Amino acid sequence: MTCNSHPLRFILHVKLFHRWKKTFKIQATVICCHLMGASTLLLADQVEESSASDRFWTEVWLDLSYERLANRDLDDRTSDDLSALMPEIGLGVDFQFSENIEGYLEILGEGWHVVERERDSELEENEYTLSLTQLYLDVDVDEVVEGLSFRVGRQGFYDTREWLYVEELDGIRAFYELENFLVELSASRERLYREDLFEDDTSDERVNNYILYGSYQVAEEHLVGAYALVRDDYSEDSDNPRFFGLQASGTVTDVLDYWLEMAHMRGRDGSTPLQGYGFDIGGTYRFKAPLEPSLTLAYAFGSGDSDLNDNVDRQFRQTGLQDNSYRFNGVQDFSYYGETLDPELSNLRIFTAGLGIRPSQQSSIDLIYHKYQQDVASNDFIEGALFLVPPNGESRDVGQAIDLVIGYHEFSNVRLRSKFGYFIPGDAFGASASNTYSLVMGIEYSF
Repeated sequence: MTCNSHPLRFILHVKLFHRWKKTFKIQATVICCHLMGASTLLLADQVEESSASDRFWTEVWLDLSYERLANRDLDDRTSDDLSALMPEIGLGVDFQFSENIEGYLEILGEGWHVVERERDSELEENEYTLSLTQLYLDVDVDEVVEGLSFRVGRQGFYDTREWLYVEELDGIRAFYELENFLVELSASRERLYREDLFEDDTSDERVNNYILYGSYQVAEEHLVGAYALVRDDYSEDSDNPRFFGLQASGTVTDVLDYWLEMAHMRGRDGSTPLQGYGFDIGGTYRFKAPLEPSLTLAYAFGSGDSDLNDNVDRQFRQTGLQDNSYRFNGVQDFSYYGETLDPELSNLRIFTAGLGIRPSQQSSIDLIYHKYQQDVASNDFIEGALFLVPPNGESRDVGQAIDLVIGYHEFSNVRLRSKFGYFIPGDAFGASASNTYSLVMGIEYSF
């Protein structure tokens, strides 16, 4: 959801020719035209016996959220709470042109309507957008090369835990799948063309993304993957972070789910070399008892920079395309690094423990505890945090948090959610820092 970016809110390096990078937009367009042309030829060669209605699917969804973030400056002597309503209406259209070609269109109308704001009110304005979030064509060329297919256009890039990316990007992606092996190769840019249908909102940022991802299904319940992700910014910032990593996930003896994320970051931030690393490891154990109680333990680490004078930035950063949102054993996704702080994994150590129950098949209640600590004491703002208060750089103790997440999906086509987070600042914010909380309540209806 686009409004999630509001304040309320791996391992192979691919070397590309410099000139090609500078003409990414032109060549991507040419490639798209070639594939569109090939698609037209395929369509002309095939006679569909079924009617258009048999090959046409639509989905409409309505969503309304209420979000509140209290005490944003960690000072209870001032009033700076922020509350907003976030209505959303979406339309998805899928059309099967032929046995080999399928298209998808998604349009999303969103609103950000502030219902309470205290200080700094000029920073939060009501917003309403109508966006073309996805428009792509899937072309299956399996008859030419077994297991090969392409996706061209504005499309969603997602990984399961949204640790790498969860973003709509304009580009081209190739898939090669053979038995238990899958390889993806893509070149893309965020908002290369207009997103808001009513405004010329083409992004000034010129960041190209090149992704190589491979996965292997080791066994029925175990998946491993490796990736290289290059973000090439040839605007004034000239950032060029490169991420190389491993992923693994699976289920052991039907009661233990596990995950592993490992990443090494290289490249440059302007003229400064980058060299950081991060990982996230955890598991959820489900007890065979009424209400299916579960216990989750996890530890995440993003390196900090302990030597500011060696001309190398060793602080890990995530890709900038991530959202860090998933679920444990429940039905409701949530920010697994904390609902209220909701940080990026950068110069942080995060210990997480969660207890959950399933009152019914389509409902769940999760209680999650987080302990935060900086890897290196720093007075820089915590990357991605919902409140903009810098630590003091003297203590590494960022604080603790408790989240309560409730999901109820028992009604047909209706999903209810409630997420409450309570953050207790540590010594890194000083003795006078006061507690803060966030609240999200929402309902989604699809038909």
